[in-house]
Amino acid sequence: MSILELNQITMRYLGAAEPCLRALSLTVEPGEIVTLLGASGCGKTTLLKVIAGLERQSGGSVIIDGADMAALPPEKRPIAMVFQKPYLFENMSVEQNVSFSPRLNRTMDRQTLREKTREMLALVGLEGFEKRRVSSLSGGQEQRVSLARALMAQPKLLLLDEPLSALDQNLKGSMEQMVRRINRELGTTMLYVTHDQKEAAAVSDRIALMRAGQILQIGKAEDFYSRPVNAYAARFFGCGNLFPAQKTGTQIVCPLGVFEMPFCMLCDGAVLLGVRPEAGKDFRNGQFRGIIEEIVPRSADRRAVLRCGETALELFIPYHIPLSEGEELSFALDESGVFCLPCGDK
Repeated sequence: MSILELNQITMRYLGAAEPCLRALSLTVEPGEIVTLLGASGCGKTTLLKVIAGLERQSGGSVIIDGADMAALPPEKRPIAMVFQKPYLFENMSVEQNVSFSPRLNRTMDRQTLREKTREMLALVGLEGFEKRRVSSLSGGQEQRVSLARALMAQPKLLLLDEPLSALDQNLKGSMEQMVRRINRELGTTMLYVTHDQKEAAAVSDRIALMRAGQILQIGKAEDFYSRPVNAYAARFFGCGNLFPAQKTGTQIVCPLGVFEMPFCMLCDGAVLLGVRPEAGKDFRNGQFRGIIEEIVPRSADRRAVLRCGETALELFIPYHIPLSEGEELSFALDESGVFCLPCGDK
């Protein structure tokens, strides 16, 4: 049985011309991390609020562990939520924050509560922080306290609303690893929200890409890189190399040249050819040629824009390949980074 079933969820805010959620359906299996990914305003946080009971949907149903949540207020739902901002009690210690809910509701005896609190703090790497005031913590430590507090409730479903967006890049990476480790160790089912495709790829079992209140594509991270459903999905995952092309049988003809693509199932006619910037290979010894117009250093490689006839192509090129603007560069393309799409964004 799925832990979460969303059936045809529709949501329209009072006075809004258009719904912000449009007949959206989704299932999340036990122990999964599924990420809702999308640009601001696509409806991902609204959907999280509907699941939590903080907003009431206009139509459809929310089922958690087989039970319809329609009649249940937020505090009665078997969920816990971690927000972008931790919302901790600054006048309390770390230990008091983590144990607040079971202390208030008297769901654990004192010894069990103490042991469980220390277990959760150890899980998030905050052993020895029990007596610290939260006002003395860093942003990353505060978010760990927030995560430990949510896990204390032993929820059937943990909702995380952009929990790492306020953290710097290095800290974000360690927190992504922590989320995955907690998921493996506790088996906690998580629904995670972010606008960052790299973060989504790092933490997720599956990603649901949202646009205009609907799920555009759902799958593993590699599906979005190698098999995006349309131009919008391809661009969202960092592929701006989309060229008008013509398909005839297994051949795709585009400004770069002719490609044999026997696995493209699209009908003959106008299509788009996508080339991931990571697909470049055999530099100085490939069948394609282009003039280097721009070189931008990145952390592990360089982003180069090549002029191939009338077409601009972006490729990521390793530092050991000598480059200079204005020179001609030959290259080949890895087939795994080349894909075919229907024309348009829909």
